Amino acid sequence: MEEDRDIRFIASHYRKGLFKVEPALRRIRHQSTRWWTRSRIAAASVVAVIMTATAAMFVHENYFNASTPETELSESPSASEIVRVIDFEEAPLSEVVQKIKDVYGVEVTNLPPDPDQYTLSLHYEGSAIDLVDTINDILDIEMTVEQ
Repeated sequence: MEEDRDIRFIASHYRKGLFKVEPALRRIRHQSTRWWTRSRIAAASVVAVIMTATAAMFVHENYFNASTPETELSESPSASEIVRVIDFEEAPLSEVVQKIKDVYGVEVTNLPPDPDQYTLSLHYEGSAIDLVDTINDILDIEMTVEQ
């Protein structure tokens, strides 16, 4: 009796070619193709995000941080226009003045009679004229900058 039931089940569900190898392989390939397509779409999305971020950084660096339009300068920039960073740690004034000369390319005049009695510690970012004015205020002296 049970055999009859099994045979009836098989007979009712049987379709020609259902158990052939080629259609089964096609179904498997079709499923793996879907996975491969999804992977390619995900990879393309990641590449698009990376390229967009790179382009945004490039534009930000070259457009928003761009200085004034390039023009030909007929004369070199003055001491008040050149901005540099300079550091001193317990340095005598004569050493500070020499470093200002080396970094900014200017001449500092009107030093006090004994510049080594003054010591200075500071981190400064700016022009030579502003730096010398700051030193003058700190040490209560009257140095000047000449180009």
